[in-house]
Amino acid sequence: MSSNEEATEAELAQLKAERDALAQQVATLEDRPGRRQRTRRIFTAILVIVSVLAFSLAVPGTWVRRTLGDTDRYVAMVTPLPSDPAVQAYLAREITTSVFEALGVQERLSTALQDRAPRIAFLAGPIATSIQGFVQDEVQRLVASQAFADLWISANRLAQQGVKAVLNGDTPDEISVVQGAVVINLLPIISKAFAQVSSIATDLIGRPVTLPPIDLQEIPQEAIAKIESATGIDLPDTFGQIKVLDQKVLTPIQDGVKVAQRGLLAAVLLLLLATIGALWLSIRRRRTLIQIMTAWAVVLVIERRAAIAGGNQVVDSARPENQAAARSVVDAVLGTLLRYTGWMLAITLIVIVVALITGPYPWAVRLRTWVRDLFAALVSAAKGADRTAAATWVTLHRDALLMAGAAVAVLALLVLGGGWGSFFAIVILGTLYGLAVWRIADSASADRDTGHEPPGA
Repeated sequence: MSSNEEATEAELAQLKAERDALAQQVATLEDRPGRRQRTRRIFTAILVIVSVLAFSLAVPGTWVRRTLGDTDRYVAMVTPLPSDPAVQAYLAREITTSVFEALGVQERLSTALQDRAPRIAFLAGPIATSIQGFVQDEVQRLVASQAFADLWISANRLAQQGVKAVLNGDTPDEISVVQGAVVINLLPIISKAFAQVSSIATDLIGRPVTLPPIDLQEIPQEAIAKIESATGIDLPDTFGQIKVLDQKVLTPIQDGVKVAQRGLLAAVLLLLLATIGALWLSIRRRRTLIQIMTAWAVVLVIERRAAIAGGNQVVDSARPENQAAARSVVDAVLGTLLRYTGWMLAITLIVIVVALITGPYPWAVRLRTWVRDLFAALVSAAKGADRTAAATWVTLHRDALLMAGAAVAVLALLVLGGGWGSFFAIVILGTLYGLAVWRIADSASADRDTGHEPPGA
């Protein structure tokens, strides 16, 4: 082989090597966008999952903070309860039972009958029951009064402020620790109940009973001492008080509240960052937005159903005679949660619908064309102008348009709730829409019958 041939083969080998190297570089450059897109898809999916998890924590946490943690909202939530007959009956029954247990009515009647008429001593129980029924009726009138409603608002305002302060590590005067429990002072209500039946209390105790006024701000132990001094009866240290928190678990709860407050802030920040990050990294942002909103909607539905199930369990766990009152309280609390999540659910559904109908999907493009033609027909009908092709289109699709309007009205009723205001507004708008469609269709049909064709026909 000559030297020229060897040189030629060497050049060919070098050119082939250079070609292979260039091909490898081209393949690498072409594959780089693909790898970048795969990486973006992976991180987008991770951020979507983080966004959904953070949303599932932020929704109930925010509701608790803004509803139960806000004094004005909490008071607004519990204010209507005393006007509920079931709650009135429960309060009257509990207050009366507390008073009768403190006075020892049946024991005093039994002792009195044994001393004066031993033969009818067995009637002590029925007589005590009758007296208790009469007293309960009087107490229920008190519970239904405006004075009690005002006292109820004040007591709940102080209770909410006090519990919030205790959970934050303080102990205000309105909240006392009695026998290892954090309690709320209801003695002013008990005192008013005593005053309602002062004549009966006088007969039972055997001497005139005049109870001193008791204020909500008064320390429970001092108020109990006043009642004991007036009645001559030893009362338990927990008389007229509701246990809110057991002192044994108070410290863990306080620590949990601090963690929850920090966790809520972290969840909200994580929600915002994960959602924005997912949309920024996504290759198909519209689809990612729809996926996030759909997942949020599912979370809202699950949390609403879980809250309803939990409320039902609370009601079922109450004593049968107290279940109606428990239902009223649960409905008052859950009502705020369901309204809060209902509005959020409506917003997510609106975002989903807007993202879908503004998208490049063929059905969305056709729908936008139909809406544009319908709007043109409505404007034409309102101005009394010459009939356009849009009016003819409305005539051809009249039944479909009416069915679509009815479907939208039903969906609006389901989403916005059953209030009379929203119901009548939806009915009126739906009726106007139906009348407009009928007018356009009839006008276009009349033009056709009289030989007036729309422009361009």
